Amino acid sequence: MFSLNKPGLLGIDIGDDAVRVVELGRRRGALQHWHSGMAALPPGVMFEGNVDDIDALASLLRQACQASGSRCSQVALAMPISSLITQTVRLPAGLPDEQLEILVELEAAQYMPFSVEEACLDFCVMGRDQDSGELDVLLVVARRSEVQRRLEAAAKAGLEVVIMDSEALALQAGMAHGGWQAMPDGTAFQLAWGLALHGFAR
Repeated sequence: MFSLNKPGLLGIDIGDDAVRVVELGRRRGALQHWHSGMAALPPGVMFEGNVDDIDALASLLRQACQASGSRCSQVALAMPISSLITQTVRLPAGLPDEQLEILVELEAAQYMPFSVEEACLDFCVMGRDQDSGELDVLLVVARRSEVQRRLEAAAKAGLEVVIMDSEALALQAGMAHGGWQAMPDGTAFQLAWGLALHGFAR
């Protein structure tokens, strides 16, 4: 699915102990890891999933990408579950997209300990309730400043973030697909692998 005209995508796991990167490719119908690398994080760069030192993280992102040997500049990152608010709500079906977005924002405001202006909000329609006909909608909210610190570190490293996922969902995707088991120390790269899978879904 990758071609010479389609840029690759690096999945980047920013953990409290290391930055890990993975680039996947398809060969004979099977996904394989083409590039992988890591850089250990010294104390003071991250704390409980939050970025403490943007410049230091940018430097480590560059190191990990260089160690991988990949030339990709487009990347997928993730927010730790501890930094996210997730909630499933039920909303009326058949609304125009604009009205649905307004309702989603109103619903999300009930669960946020900060203002809507401080939030990054996304949602996904999970399905329709068979009895009421209403939509089951998954809300995902993060504090904008925490998302921005990751984006700023990536930009300083010369990277373009095209995906921001949840660590829990990316891990689930990586484990469901498999393939990381063949990598040296593959378990440590599960999250980066799950993020790199986005390159085959765009």
